[in-house]
Amino acid sequence: MTHIKKYIDSLPDTVDKHDVNFRLQLLEEVWEEYNAAQDQLEYDDDETQQHELDREAFTETYCELKARIDIMISEDRRARDVSLAELQKRRATHDYGKCLVPKIKLPTTEIPKFGGQITELKHFHDTFNSLIINNQALNDFKKFHYLLSSVTNEAHQLIQNLPVTQQNFHLAWNLL
Repeated sequence: MTHIKKYIDSLPDTVDKHDVNFRLQLLEEVWEEYNAAQDQLEYDDDETQQHELDREAFTETYCELKARIDIMISEDRRARDVSLAELQKRRATHDYGKCLVPKIKLPTTEIPKFGGQITELKHFHDTFNSLIINNQALNDFKKFHYLLSSVTNEAHQLIQNLPVTQQNFHLAWNLL
């Protein structure tokens, strides 16, 4: 990402939109690779506070670069000519993909445990969908781990022998 930032910072007054579009694709790939690696690191490690700080800093840089590139593409002018106030105004009025990060620390929402009781299913299903399945930062492998850690009793017995793979997540979810 540092190379992309240096490239954007050093652009001349006229830019090749194809080159800028290529850098945008590269930035998106770096973002996806970072999230996958960071997810695995956070899963394997207990230093959550440091990981949150790292993710926040990386996300902020990504959002800044993505916004600048989007502005360059849409307005065909240099991103560094855009004032900070204008950039902040655009951030407030446009959704730049995964950049909308809350500025306040919200309490942690716990995933409820599901043991197989029909009376627990709707609450579990809705909460798991909202927190895990609809989370674009999580791949199916990680979702499967969250699912396994959220089920008990009969529900756990249904899926415990499935190999933990991206392909088996949807199978396990449908079994419940």
